[in-house]
Amino acid sequence: MKGSQSRMRRIFLIGFTILASNAVWAGGPWTEKSYKDWDRNDVRKVLFDSPWVSHFVRTRRALEFEVPDQGPSGMELRGYHSKESKEDDAQTTEFYVRWVSSRTLREAWARKLVLQKRVSENEIDKYLPPSSDEFEIVVEGPDMSPFQQVRKATLQAKGYLTISSRQKIAPTRVEFARSHDGQIRGILFFFPRRTATGEPTISTHARSVRFVERGGNVDIIVTFYPQKMADKGGVDL
Repeated sequence: MKGSQSRMRRIFLIGFTILASNAVWAGGPWTEKSYKDWDRNDVRKVLFDSPWVSHFVRTRRALEFEVPDQGPSGMELRGYHSKESKEDDAQTTEFYVRWVSSRTLREAWARKLVLQKRVSENEIDKYLPPSSDEFEIVVEGPDMSPFQQVRKATLQAKGYLTISSRQKIAPTRVEFARSHDGQIRGILFFFPRRTATGEPTISTHARSVRFVERGGNVDIIVTFYPQKMADKGGVDL
């Protein structure tokens, strides 16, 4: 049973398609109606424009002056891109950071399968990814090549959550989701929900939770706001 749940969660991870959008929200389908009634726009809003998703963008412009080529300087290693502006030579790298252990994102995944006619309406409950005893956060982007050669141990050592800029939580493990040809599609970070004494690691009253990952060729730093990450059942992490 545990193995089948793990496979479902991995499929859940790599099934999100990366598309550009602006993260703006003031209420949404997660508080207005049952997930079984969500249409395509509702699902897209959950997956791209909701409090459970942070869109991280880093833009670099070409150097104003040319310098002689004297061998690798290290800067070129940070110049990868997922999009390139032909107008001003700017290079933009984007990632989506999703809180996928949340009930809301799990429901969006199941509803998406129905809307794609991959499962029937009356089978949706069977395809709802199970809840987890850990927080799960996924980093995805149109170009994940910067992480292709990075070890899991490095990402685990250099990734963490901070609670209201004070308490730091280290991941218990890191997993890669790969395509059939071995390319990384996403990186899944697991964080404990409870401390060794059984106390919640993240209080439902926490004002903010920052996700930090410094193990790749670009530092990813985004902030989530638990009080806004709430559906009809309350705070949903």
